[in-house]
Amino acid sequence: MTSDQVADALAGSLTELGIDASAIHPDVRLREDLELDSTEMVQVSLDLTRRLGVRIRLAPGANDTFQDACEAVAREASDP
Repeated sequence: MTSDQVADALAGSLTELGIDASAIHPDVRLREDLELDSTEMVQVSLDLTRRLGVRIRLAPGANDTFQDACEAVAREASDP
């Protein structure tokens, strides 16, 4: 799985939550800038699992950037 695939999937999940695509960039913070709450983080995790076919769990309390989340998803996807 490429980082572009992960980024596209995450961006798609966020836009389905109503986040404007223009607000999504590598340095945007998911919780502070996009104001995602823990329920929305779980929704994004479930959607990423559906989109990528890999069980994904984003930390609901973390204030990671979009890029941090992409890297975490790519790591989880590469773990056997």
